[in-house]
Amino acid sequence: MWVFKMYFQDDGEFFEYDPLGMRGAAGTEKALPYLESLLSFLELDLEDWEPLIHQAAADLERFLSTGDPAYTDHMMRVLGELGARHIYFQLLYLQWFGRKAAGNIEPRMAKELRLLPAQLTAYRKQAQIFLERILDIDQVGREVQKNMRGAYLFDSPWDAALFRFEPTPISLGVIRGGDCVEILYPNTIRDLIDFSLRECVRREIPIRRCRSCGRYFPITGRITAEYCSRPSVSGKLCRSTAPVRKWAENRRSDQVFQEYRREYKRRFAWIKAGKLTEEQFAAWHNAAKARKKDCDREVISLDEFKAWLKNS
Repeated sequence: MWVFKMYFQDDGEFFEYDPLGMRGAAGTEKALPYLESLLSFLELDLEDWEPLIHQAAADLERFLSTGDPAYTDHMMRVLGELGARHIYFQLLYLQWFGRKAAGNIEPRMAKELRLLPAQLTAYRKQAQIFLERILDIDQVGREVQKNMRGAYLFDSPWDAALFRFEPTPISLGVIRGGDCVEILYPNTIRDLIDFSLRECVRREIPIRRCRSCGRYFPITGRITAEYCSRPSVSGKLCRSTAPVRKWAENRRSDQVFQEYRREYKRRFAWIKAGKLTEEQFAAWHNAAKARKKDCDREVISLDEFKAWLKNS
């Protein structure tokens, strides 16, 4: 009897599951920032997970044709690797662990695995469109439930491209710390997507693209937040590093302008002193603007720009 459950609390989301799929009690916990599991799932590269599902399906088909348990053993290793790549796939691993342990493997299940990549691709596309049309504060505003009313008729979307919500196995339970919350006991990865999206609507939490990394992040604090605090490969947070980087970029831009402006004034004064004609100044000015543009784009360095101004 495998166990897998998900719930939200404050600014986080939590997963509890039995890693062995047989004790019937959650022995592993995983905590993520709010909405991180969904957003990271939508960002996954197809090549990072689709081939593994197809490999698992091929192993299952070989087992069904030969009866050799080595194939299901390999299938579980593949699904285990998949589960390590994203928490949603851990659900898939536990389901198949339970089926294998119970000897409950039927021919129809091979087709189920084969169809899964196409299904997940469709769900991901629908969820992405939901983010853009319902939750993206810069595209559709901050009133999430108002956006829902404009896009859905009762429990069905006006546009078939939008995610369709369906009944999900949700219970009410007490979690560690004593809070009573809604807990999802998912049967499918689709349930996990559904639960995350509906929680955003229920709590009216919009999202925005980070001005630094370009990824979506939920706005759970200041509505004016521009940078995310989502986990990154480097371990650094945009909310911590982006303002510093922006300051450095602005400072560099100011330095480029100051050098350009200083030389501009000096050469303009030469016209009055008779050292430079207006035609010569205009030609220099056009060349200087082009060089300044190159420096702004970091095609040339600030030192190279200063040297050109000095020698031009």
